Amino acid sequence: YKAAGDGPVVVQGHEVTPAASSNGFSQALNPPPASSSAAAQIQAPQAPPSGCRDALFAVLFYVHLGLVGYAAAVNTPIMAQEVGQNIVSHEGGWGGQRQRRLEDNNNEGDGDADVNFEPLHLFITIAIATVLAFVVSSLALGFMISCAQPLIKMSLFFNIILFAVMAIFSFVAGATPAGVVFLLLLGLSAWYAMRVWSRIPFAASNLITAVTAVKANMGLAIYAYWSVLLLFFWSVVWALSAASTIFVDAGCSAEGECDESLSAFLLFCFFLSFYWTSQIIANVVHVTTAGTVGTWWFHPIEASSCCSPAVRDSYSRSLTSSFGSICFGSLLVAIVQTLKEMAHHATDGEGSVLACVAVCILGCIESLLEYFNKWAFVYVGIYGFSFMEAGKNVMTLFRTRGWTTIITDTMLDTVLFMLSLGVALLIGTLSAVIGAAMVGDSNTVAAAFILGLLLGYGICATLFSIVSSAVNTVIVCYAESPNEFQMNHPELSENMRTSWREAWPQDFNY
Repeated sequence: YKAAGDGPVVVQGHEVTPAASSNGFSQALNPPPASSSAAAQIQAPQAPPSGCRDALFAVLFYVHLGLVGYAAAVNTPIMAQEVGQNIVSHEGGWGGQRQRRLEDNNNEGDGDADVNFEPLHLFITIAIATVLAFVVSSLALGFMISCAQPLIKMSLFFNIILFAVMAIFSFVAGATPAGVVFLLLLGLSAWYAMRVWSRIPFAASNLITAVTAVKANMGLAIYAYWSVLLLFFWSVVWALSAASTIFVDAGCSAEGECDESLSAFLLFCFFLSFYWTSQIIANVVHVTTAGTVGTWWFHPIEASSCCSPAVRDSYSRSLTSSFGSICFGSLLVAIVQTLKEMAHHATDGEGSVLACVAVCILGCIESLLEYFNKWAFVYVGIYGFSFMEAGKNVMTLFRTRGWTTIITDTMLDTVLFMLSLGVALLIGTLSAVIGAAMVGDSNTVAAAFILGLLLGYGICATLFSIVSSAVNTVIVCYAESPNEFQMNHPELSENMRTSWREAWPQDFNY
């Protein structure tokens, strides 16, 4: 990356023509003086050399995938054969079991005659609900732009009301300690709302800018939903590999009896495998979003359509030149998650107090690492840095600017959760109404509501995860390159400039 006044902008290690030439500006505006000498001396990061960053960790990840696949291919047939032989050798085999189940169902009489579960109608209902969930979630993006400030205010009251209701229910149920805890959380939420109330315009301007960038590149949603399917597929493969390998390694029988105790090392390796891959799948989408929003920021012509070049190129880079950096950062979090999982399992045995303390400490470390990764991967996505270079640049940027407190705001996360919950309830209700209109059976209606609720929340939360990544990217880009934003998106820039100056007048003087 080079400052706009020093030469062409470099995003993801590639020089692009500054967008200023496309809207009448021949050169970037000179940066205005910052509020402190430290801020004035900030240096923009230099573009990294071409090629793959942190390639060793990418190689390790692919080797690990090969080992997991090999274990599944070798051990799954052994486990399946053992379980299949056990089923065939007991109670007359498959045919005998099926015949006995039919006889048992016939002997139950008419006691369950009122149960009328309609799987076909339920499938049709859920198919309609899925389409509605996509439509409503997309419409919610526009709703966030037009009602950003009211939504943020509602989210603050949402926390207060939620804890108040939980406290009341706890006291009514006789759970006094829980009630006291919820009252404490209620007081903290009210205090937090008063402290951040003046920052609502700032949070709203960030949200509006991020949603605008996402709406201009809705192809990001395709990769986000694809990541969910990929995670499901990985979970199935991992479960087969882990179950069959442990089955064979411990000498287990189909009845669940094992000749040897489970290997702690083997469990650690499989837990690490699952968490590492899951982290990578999620972070690929995060890095792709950061790269796309970065291109939209510096060169909007290349990021102004559903399947824009920015979306495709960002996704391609996240799987090639930046993939090693993603693997590196994801591995750090996965190791802590694995240690926490092992400590959690140890709480059932002796020394459980120490294990509980370990779980708590590891949970704090996990949160800190995930927080660090969130911002480091923004730099990986925008500029293509290695993981360590990205983290260094992020911390240097905020420390030099004096904006460290800015990244502590969590208002937008509550907004996204509240909207996701609202969409989930809406889709669940619509699914129940459709199910009632088609069948009218209470079992089908209840199943339609539950599945619609889960589908609505999953689809909406997946889409909104892109918005969350875009918000992080906007904060970094505006902290570092506000002039490019003014040239390429002047209306959004004026809104952002005013709100940031109001929220932090002592740290911002643009």
